[in-house]
Amino acid sequence: MRKSNALVALTLLGASAASHAAAIDVAAVVTDIAAQAVPVGLIGSAVLLLVVGIMAFKWVRRAL
Repeated sequence: MRKSNALVALTLLGASAASHAAAIDVAAVVTDIAAQAVPVGLIGSAVLLLVVGIMAFKWVRRAL
């Protein structure tokens, strides 16, 4: 029984060491996220402009 446990442990250790041996290339993901910064910023500024416009409209209506 002990030999089979040792064999399983050795197999699992070897498999986990092999999976951590190669570095993961994340350059494509980082480039894709950086490319989305401008569109997200434009959408955010449009939403902010809309909210400020609505608040200004309400403020002017209340003043009249």
